[in-house]
Amino acid sequence: MPIMRTDPTYQPPTSREELLQRYAQGERNFPDTDLCDADLCGVKLDGANFEPFSWFHSADFSGASLRGTSFRNCNIKCATFRQADLTNANFEEAAIESIDLSNATLLGATFLGATFYGITLGPSDQFP
Repeated sequence: MPIMRTDPTYQPPTSREELLQRYAQGERNFPDTDLCDADLCGVKLDGANFEPFSWFHSADFSGASLRGTSFRNCNIKCATFRQADLTNANFEEAAIESIDLSNATLLGATFLGATFYGITLGPSDQFP
């Protein structure tokens, strides 16, 4: 079943600054966002919803707070989540390739139906 857009005027954020500004203003839904090569280190995007079809190639989320954030049906390639808080994050049905989850908090994170290739975990990390 195709996913229908409810607001034909919606435009996804195109930069870190725009994303953070819109988030600070209370917006939480960001489908179709393309933030390849974005420096998102240390950002707080708890409860953000990037589903569906957002693209995060080579994005750096090191140290970010992404509690309850949804990356469902997103493309996440060569991204870094070192020491990020991904508590209750949703990666269901995401295309995940070569991401770094070293020392990330994955408590309650879900990856049901996601496809994986090349994930890095630290020696004490546990994959949910």
